[in-house]
Amino acid sequence: MKMKLIYIAHILLLTITCTVLEIWCADLSFDIKPAIENSALQKQETILIQSIKNEPENIVHLMALTQFYYIHRYYPQSISILDHIIQLNPTAHQAYYLLGKILGSQKSDPERSLANLNQAVKLAPDSIEYLEELVNVYHRLERYPPALKHLETILQIEPDNIDAIYRKAVILHTQGHVAQASNLIKNTTHEHSLVLQALIKHQQGETPTALYERILEKYPKNIRARYEYGKLLIKQRKTDDAQELFEKIIDDDPFYQHALFQLVKIYSIKRERNKVKLAKQSLDTINRMGKAKRNFYRSYLRHHPDTAETHFEMGLIYLEIGRGDLAAEEMKRTLELEQTHPEAQFYLAQIYMSSGDFQTAITYLKQCLEFHENKAVIHSLLTQCYLESNNVNEAHKHLKAALKINPQEPLANRILSILKQNASKKD
Repeated sequence: MKMKLIYIAHILLLTITCTVLEIWCADLSFDIKPAIENSALQKQETILIQSIKNEPENIVHLMALTQFYYIHRYYPQSISILDHIIQLNPTAHQAYYLLGKILGSQKSDPERSLANLNQAVKLAPDSIEYLEELVNVYHRLERYPPALKHLETILQIEPDNIDAIYRKAVILHTQGHVAQASNLIKNTTHEHSLVLQALIKHQQGETPTALYERILEKYPKNIRARYEYGKLLIKQRKTDDAQELFEKIIDDDPFYQHALFQLVKIYSIKRERNKVKLAKQSLDTINRMGKAKRNFYRSYLRHHPDTAETHFEMGLIYLEIGRGDLAAEEMKRTLELEQTHPEAQFYLAQIYMSSGDFQTAITYLKQCLEFHENKAVIHSLLTQCYLESNNVNEAHKHLKAALKINPQEPLANRILSILKQNASKKD
């Protein structure tokens, strides 16, 4: 309901502000094709597209469809329409802003993002929203002078803007101006400013345990506060408490390699060898990804449409870093959106096999038989599951089926060889 109200509000705002921007153009070649896969949203998309077909250059209608695609994370479609709107009316500052925001969030073309956001600010210099987004991109690119310049503009318009004050303090702290940063945020109760206060206290030789506890009492999901507090707990030899904190961090952000590193240390202290091995493997994989790729995967679900393929790809990413539990959830979501997705069932079966849940694996493998092309492999995996479940008759049935389909199937032949060896030992 909240999203619906926001959407309606956007449309009403655009209707008021864009009426004067309607321009008629001789070029009617711009073509919009349906893109939404979610059946519940397709009707709304169809209505919006039809309104544009009726009035191809009506900017209000074009912006309405752009916002619709943006809300549902169909960014290529949004970008295409926004480019068209800007061609129709080079003074449509809302289009420049949204285009810059999308490109900035995708991190694919930061220069183009900055160009569009700067144009939006030029056309609407008092827009806090536009200025904040411009600061976000400059800050992300570590271009601090222009970021500070635009923060000063925001603070001239809104002197008590706590987000701008915090962002300015962060930049000053990064540049080594610790006292100035501390002075800016010393009286604030802003969540992230409190964390920065704690970091500065630690940097100045204090132990901010009480401050971290106060932050986490009020903001229990703040990952940075939990991480820094966890490091303090290790120093205080409260390894069980620290372990619990870091494990929850990794559940919330599987790509937080610093928390994984701390877990490797804790597992090593406690001599939990299997956990050390798994955590190290995951840490090595995540470190090889590099910062850019980690950040891309962190925001993958937020920056892609809610489709079967999006969740399937996220499942594969989780498997890559050894998070079978999270991969399983994404594969299940894939199947909710596309019941006959054969690869999701195939991976789910293997995830459950690796965890020793052979009965659940059998369920997914049987479903795979209906859709998966390589049925010899499926029958071979079913053979393995039934053998692990001590169901010899079913195992032999599926082994026979696998070898009938493909006499050279590697897993089936390996199982057959083991069975023959076991039989000869009994004789």
